[in-house]
Amino acid sequence: MKLLAFSALVALIFSSCPMNGTRVYDAFFGKDKSIPKVLKYEMEDNSRMRIIYDEDVTLMEVVFNGKILDYSMHGTIFNIPFQTTLKRGETAIFSIMAEDHAGNTSRSSFKLIGKNTEIPEALINEVSIKGTSESPDRVEILFMESGSAAGMIVSDGLISEENHYVVLPDISVNRGDTIVIYWDKEAESLEPVFDEGRMGYFINGESDTTLSGTNGALLIYNELDGKIIDGIIYTTGESELSGGYGNNRTRNAAMELMRLGLWEGEPVSSVLVTASRVIARLPGGQDTNSADDFFITEARKSTFGTTNEYFPYSE
Repeated sequence: MKLLAFSALVALIFSSCPMNGTRVYDAFFGKDKSIPKVLKYEMEDNSRMRIIYDEDVTLMEVVFNGKILDYSMHGTIFNIPFQTTLKRGETAIFSIMAEDHAGNTSRSSFKLIGKNTEIPEALINEVSIKGTSESPDRVEILFMESGSAAGMIVSDGLISEENHYVVLPDISVNRGDTIVIYWDKEAESLEPVFDEGRMGYFINGESDTTLSGTNGALLIYNELDGKIIDGIIYTTGESELSGGYGNNRTRNAAMELMRLGLWEGEPVSSVLVTASRVIARLPGGQDTNSADDFFITEARKSTFGTTNEYFPYSE
């Protein structure tokens, strides 16, 4: 009976689940079994990282872009200098290993992007969503003021591990300039073009997949983990999936844009879009955060890299 009672006690201890927010302890030895967790992290500027743990830890290793930093301290909140300063838009990997009082260790890694303090207002200006090898998927960004594009993000949906996003390079822009992203294919030329006093720049998006067909979303973020500053939703309206948006990725992006006041009404209809007919914003950068800002171009009347012209398709 004593053996049975002891076995039942062990089973009870190791099958019980801790309450949310509590730590797991060995019932017989009193040892903390939970690894330390990062509660919050942020770049204070382009040369310093702030990290907060859920318990007191000792930093065992700090690595910035493959270089081990000479930094070892004990506590909960850490302000860690990089020893070098990130340029705006420059990417880096920051890794840290921490150990708590019980000897439990955890390693965390973060992708960092140098902060840009001169982010301009920008709009989705033109989109090719049924690309071919001759006329690939492209996204054009129109800048409404001077600044730098460094570190701005263009994503085909809300930023996540599943959705591809492009980090814009450090290009100084003026009002009316554009950047064209060749989404999944390389541009024939990356040479900028000059048109009516405005510059058109070209970059490769390096996506493994095309844009999400005729039901999709494109968003501009001011920075990684930052705020959305513009977006477009387009659907055929023919599918009942995900409330008529065709897929959950498009629906989720639409709900977020509407919540932020960055979209009103129905999506842009993509029924008439083809490889040679694209979605374009009305000339002049009209922005009412609605489908009224866009039209479908005539075949082969796209203007990627140059000023939009009004050549609407009519059946």
